[in-house]
Amino acid sequence: MERNQKENQWNAPYKNYKIKNKKENTYDRMKNILVLLMLAIASQSLSQNLLSLPSAKAITLENNFGIQIAKNELEIAKNLTDRKANGYLPIVTADAGLNGNVGSASQNFSNGLEASTTNAFNWGANASLGANYTIFDKRRDLTLDQLNQSVELSDLQLKQTIEQNLLTVYTQYYQVLQLSDNIEFLEEAISISEDRLKRAQYSLDLGQGDGLAVLNVTVDIQRDSVNLLNAQMNLETAKRNLNVAMGRSADTEFEVNQAELISNQLDLENLIDKAKTNNTNLEINKLAINVNSLNLDILDAEKKPTVFAGLSYGLNYSDNATGSFIDQSNSRGLNGNVGLSWTLFDGSRDVRAQNAVLNIQNQKLQLQNLEQILERDIRNAWANYQNAIFVLEVERKALDTNEENFKRTEERVRVGQLSSIEFRQAQLNLLTAQVSLSNAKINAKVNELELLQLAGLLLSDN
Repeated sequence: MERNQKENQWNAPYKNYKIKNKKENTYDRMKNILVLLMLAIASQSLSQNLLSLPSAKAITLENNFGIQIAKNELEIAKNLTDRKANGYLPIVTADAGLNGNVGSASQNFSNGLEASTTNAFNWGANASLGANYTIFDKRRDLTLDQLNQSVELSDLQLKQTIEQNLLTVYTQYYQVLQLSDNIEFLEEAISISEDRLKRAQYSLDLGQGDGLAVLNVTVDIQRDSVNLLNAQMNLETAKRNLNVAMGRSADTEFEVNQAELISNQLDLENLIDKAKTNNTNLEINKLAINVNSLNLDILDAEKKPTVFAGLSYGLNYSDNATGSFIDQSNSRGLNGNVGLSWTLFDGSRDVRAQNAVLNIQNQKLQLQNLEQILERDIRNAWANYQNAIFVLEVERKALDTNEENFKRTEERVRVGQLSSIEFRQAQLNLLTAQVSLSNAKINAKVNELELLQLAGLLLSDN
């Protein structure tokens, strides 16, 4: 009996420990479930805020203010081509009036009679309804043709606005991507330094090192933390810039995802050929020449007559004072007219025609100059693109080298063959190689986008 009591007393703490451990296991399982649930929620939230490049394009086309203004300008140009706005419908007018007067009058007639009125009141009323229509005006037809071509010009200007804004959005998107990568590199560097700090502190606690190694690592962590803070601030600024470029609130939160950066389908001569037919600026100048060429036809149309017709119905009524020669009168009737207007001579017309010819010649010269500049810009952009690709390949190899160097350095530090300072230098070299490769990728992509814009292919690029 006494022995059993002693055994129970001996086993009691162990039993209590078992029960407690079981409770802790249950708590751990609940905690793990909660963590997984929070990670799932965070992952879902991240996917909802994930901004892909096609999504950025769609948002820009829908919300960008410059694009919306250009679309409205296009609608204005279309409205101006309506025949109602160019004199192809008659102009209908209505007039009505009422008048009255009070006065005195006297008359002496040749037969010796006299008549006079004092404070006599006279009044009258009139009304008319008329319509005028231009039957023939060659200038009107040519002006309508010019307005229709102006619609095509506004459409090209809208395309140009879209290209410019999309290039800005794409460039800023890749800048956000670049800064996000740099933050990951800095966070990785801080994590490595924190592991170094733990090892240095552990060695110090065991009496195998001095406090200098701990201080050196602490300084490294502080420096990397400052760099990380600056990178995060730059990233927030870049995100705000991208939001505004897309036309949405500057504080909209989002994350970017990796995108295909480099295209291997580009060819210099093909880009030059495409630019001759697709470059938006070139198309605008070509169409502007056609629009202005119609000015000569409009000036020539001034030599032709303008034929017009009018039709009106009028009503007049008057009520005169007693003693007036005519007591009351009224008239009504339908009136019609057909007319012709012809400017037989206008000395300024020849001068205006000469200036119009000179303006067209200047525009053609500007077009030739623009074609030369465009080819030069494409060749320069191509050279920059090829150089960027070369640098990209060099940076990739440099990263591979630095990763291998860092791995070996880390192993030698662990066995005490290298100092903490040498490890830090290897770490900095790796960080520099990572950042340089990220920058090289973005630089190559931006050069590629500039080539596509010059060739007029940016809108077909995703």
